[in-house]
Amino acid sequence: MRYLIQGGESELRLTTLLGFTDIRSKPTIQALKDHLQSNHLGLPDTRAAIRNGIELSNFSRALKRLNEVAEQYEVLKAYELQHLKSAKR
Repeated sequence: MRYLIQGGESELRLTTLLGFTDIRSKPTIQALKDHLQSNHLGLPDTRAAIRNGIELSNFSRALKRLNEVAEQYEVLKAYELQHLKSAKR
């Protein structure tokens, strides 16, 4: 399942999620920004990879990992929200 939306992510969300990964390549990070961030271009994956001089396979792997982290984050948020609701009762 995809948790990240092309051209629909804030800089803060993307930076935060990247902090939970081992993605450190500047061209890869820039390609992810060009693809995902709302204040960037929202480029298709192929164009984002080409524009930043990285292999599409490397971009796809990074995007997959970022989506995995986003999924884990959403699961945690849901758990905490439920915990807070039950604690208020």
